[in-house]
Amino acid sequence: MISYEAISTTDTNGNTVICANLQSALAYRSGRLPEKNDVVEASTVSVTAFVSPSGQYYVMHGNQRMDVANAQTARYYVKNGVPVSTMLAASLSTLNQ
Repeated sequence: MISYEAISTTDTNGNTVICANLQSALAYRSGRLPEKNDVVEASTVSVTAFVSPSGQYYVMHGNQRMDVANAQTARYYVKNGVPVSTMLAASLSTLNQ
């Protein structure tokens, strides 16, 4: 059985950090590690789910229709909203047809 020793060091704020390898410890010590950034959530639009007589699931926002793969996807978009970028891409793709 191989056992590895953890490397303890202090970061630029004086906090003790346990690292798995020497390069990580050096990065903490010199302050080269990026700080955690909160991801900005994409703007979403609310939609309503429908199913066509042929069985195709889709969601609607106003008069914009976006076909989805299945009922689970439609339910997800109803619950969480559709990112504006996704709705825009779907609208633009229908213009090319």
